[in-house]
Amino acid sequence: MILKLIEYENGGMVEVYSTVDRTASDYKNVLACCIYFAKQGAKTLITPHFSETVGNPDYAIIYASLMNTHYWGRCPDFCVDGIWYEHEGYDETKDLSTQKKKLKTFCNMLGRGIKQSDRVIVEDTGVGRFSARRTIYARTHFENQNINEVYIRTAEGLELLYKKGEG
Repeated sequence: MILKLIEYENGGMVEVYSTVDRTASDYKNVLACCIYFAKQGAKTLITPHFSETVGNPDYAIIYASLMNTHYWGRCPDFCVDGIWYEHEGYDETKDLSTQKKKLKTFCNMLGRGIKQSDRVIVEDTGVGRFSARRTIYARTHFENQNINEVYIRTAEGLELLYKKGEG
């Protein structure tokens, strides 16, 4: 069952499957990402995680659009107008005292995220944007990783860091 959490006058809305664990550590961050897109008029849907995906009829229904893709069997966090996104965070007690540590944490989040979706939102580690873009460039051009969009979630909202085909 899908529950409507928020609806905006511009038609944007945030919905969630009733089976989503709303006590999960990243739920509030995922919800904040959905609110960002919904305020722009998009329809967002937060989806549940399954430990068993293969042969699971509920998984097959919810994630049907992933069938015959690299992401079949994965559980991206949410969907925006039919497009899958994955949010990745980090342990906020982690030492991020140097740019090297910030970049390494960013790279780890990106690496985990692109296993779930080609559109990833990572938490802000304070990484230099040039270094972050250079990392994405290297992954897409030298490692042939499929990355379509990368956002950084800041205190102000989402900051688009990379979109395939743009600058």
